[in-house]
Amino acid sequence: MKRTGSIVYIVVCLMLCILPFAGMAVYRTEVTTENKTLAEFPGLQKDGHFNMEFFDELSAYFEDHFAFRQELVTADANIQSRIFKVSNVDTVLVGKEGWLYYTDTIDDYLGQNVMTDRQVFNTVHNLSLLQQYVVDRGADFLFTVAPNKNTLYGGNMPYYAGYKVDEVSNIDLIKPRLLEMGISYTDLYEPFERERETLYLKRDSHWNNKGAVLAYDTLLDSVMMEHETYEGVTALREKREYGDLNKMLYPLAAVPEWNYYYQYDNNWSYCSEEQDVEAAWLETQCPDGKGKLLMFRDSFGNTLIPLMAGQFESAAFSKSIPYRIAEYMEKCSPELVIAEKVERNLDEYMLTPPIMQGPEIMLEEIKEGNDRFDAVIEIEELFDDTRYWIVSGKVEGENIETDARIYVHLINGEISKTYEAFTTVVDDSDYGYTLYLQKDELQSTGLVSNNSVRIEILVEDSKGLQHTGEINISLKQP
Repeated sequence: MKRTGSIVYIVVCLMLCILPFAGMAVYRTEVTTENKTLAEFPGLQKDGHFNMEFFDELSAYFEDHFAFRQELVTADANIQSRIFKVSNVDTVLVGKEGWLYYTDTIDDYLGQNVMTDRQVFNTVHNLSLLQQYVVDRGADFLFTVAPNKNTLYGGNMPYYAGYKVDEVSNIDLIKPRLLEMGISYTDLYEPFERERETLYLKRDSHWNNKGAVLAYDTLLDSVMMEHETYEGVTALREKREYGDLNKMLYPLAAVPEWNYYYQYDNNWSYCSEEQDVEAAWLETQCPDGKGKLLMFRDSFGNTLIPLMAGQFESAAFSKSIPYRIAEYMEKCSPELVIAEKVERNLDEYMLTPPIMQGPEIMLEEIKEGNDRFDAVIEIEELFDDTRYWIVSGKVEGENIETDARIYVHLINGEISKTYEAFTTVVDDSDYGYTLYLQKDELQSTGLVSNNSVRIEILVEDSKGLQHTGEINISLKQP
């Protein structure tokens, strides 16, 4: 009898182990609520040779597509979050009182792994070049940061995230430099902190609809634009909002939470092919609106779209990274450009700077220095926009100042031009640089000879202009 029971136990265990694999024939997982792209079935060959990573890729495919995945993930999430108060999803933190937080915000909340002084400079410097580009083309510029939820409402963070390394986070370091470098910045932290009511969702990483109205109102107030405030509009409080973190953690057991729904008639419409707020590019038109808006935004902009769209005659909303600012300025001819970025992603400005040619600098206005540094120089066709070459690399030396600016000097005989580069982080160096160069302009100015160009990298700090290195590079199409 014992032997029969053991056999039955083994058979049941084997069936449970085989079921997720065998079930893929009829119930393969094809959708996910997690913030990820499902792995594709691998091919045996890659680039004409046997795919050496086939079995690793096959394992990844099975992990994403096995049968009943959503049900099993949901069951596991309920056990771990309700009994052990932890999350089984890397992207979600389980807090107190049913609150959920986005894992990527933990460093900002704890004040750990903050930007170096040079990285702060890189971020703000690149924003200043973006602002200069916009203003030089006749439009107003506005930069704003959407606060992380736990920056405003950290009282329900999990117990293991209760010991802060420092009270200073990246946004605390960046704010004074924005003022110092003349960036047109609208602070959303202060208006949210003044509100006694919680204006973020409990099981979502974003503000609720009332918070969106506050952000929208603050932004348009800062540019002194008359707009609908929605103060007299009825806002129904209903329990039908399914938060993004809620769906990530409990794919099949997410429960709705309270949100506000404003009762008004839309006076705008989409004029783009895509009409989903998650789309990378959206265009709207409003017969009652005034002016033209170009807004670079992330997921916090989803709830701002209907509010902004109702105030502008035409509006375009982009989620592109990097910002395709030159292309969209030409396409949309905006009168106002807004750059909105969530706090946790502020480093994107120093990692993936906007696609635009840097401003030209008059070299004779800069004093020559004596110190010399080394520079790594590379040039290639820009993958995101083949109308550009991208010059990039890093400057190396022991005494480079924190606020040092980097220039790219192009020379062909008597012809020369100098451009200011974006300052970036590359490899293990905070002193990287990136410059986009328009191919047509290089050809028309005579800077290219025999399909090659001479490039010098210059560094400017309080000691003057310092030469770092030069190279003759062939401009070959890939």
